[in-house]
Amino acid sequence: MTISTCKNDYAHRFAATGIRATKDGSPYLDGTGSVLVFTAAQSVRVRSITVKAIAPVQAGMVRLFISRGAGPLALYREVPVPAHPEAAVVPLPTPKYLMFETVLEGELLLNTGDKIYASTQNAGAFNIIVEAVSWNYKETLPPDCCSFAQGTANTGVAQISVANPDRNGSGAIVSIFNAGAGLCGAFVRSITIKALASTHEGVVRIFIGSGNKLVLMREVWIPQTAQSSFDPSFKQVIDMNFYLQHGLILGASTENAESFAITVEGVNLSYPI
Repeated sequence: MTISTCKNDYAHRFAATGIRATKDGSPYLDGTGSVLVFTAAQSVRVRSITVKAIAPVQAGMVRLFISRGAGPLALYREVPVPAHPEAAVVPLPTPKYLMFETVLEGELLLNTGDKIYASTQNAGAFNIIVEAVSWNYKETLPPDCCSFAQGTANTGVAQISVANPDRNGSGAIVSIFNAGAGLCGAFVRSITIKALASTHEGVVRIFIGSGNKLVLMREVWIPQTAQSSFDPSFKQVIDMNFYLQHGLILGASTENAESFAITVEGVNLSYPI
């Protein structure tokens, strides 16, 4: 199935993704101690930046910086990070806490060679994921208007069931979506998580990366539920709306040894001319 996604111009668009972990504390607002997260290979529009903790953290700040080539870093944005909740007495069964997570949405335009850096006020493990769309123009423009972008349905279907409490990309993680080999990448519309039986309190985790290098992107809390012939099993739909660079994949894991069906609705992007 081919879907017309014409933008009514001559531009060719490509998904561009930046992934980097930061863990060393740096209190400086001038970029000292920050790490490189994303470099614009050409003009890009940054749609979102995800900040995801992979362990309990102290109250502090994650800072984002922008630089022009080899120039100085300019502080772009600060993200307040609340302290991870701690109970004076741990109840039984032990509650499942989700790690800090936020998605910064916007329309940040970067020129070729511009860079995004990140730092954290306190020592703490965070994954920084930049979602961007780059564009360019063919040297010879078509005689008629429009880029004639095409989208081909790309549906990821998988099942997870092996318990994996790790948030660092290790353990049993099942590949649920592949952006494909096309240079334009893919657009991930949504991820549906559907339990295949009754559930206990737990977490389903979504990872992003390539090959064996996966980092935590999202966490979904799973409540205790009782499925029956009259009561449907647990279901949650994550609206992703995320451009995924070619060659990258999404993976999923479950905290408990319980079975979930994962369905990813996506679109591969391409240009016929």
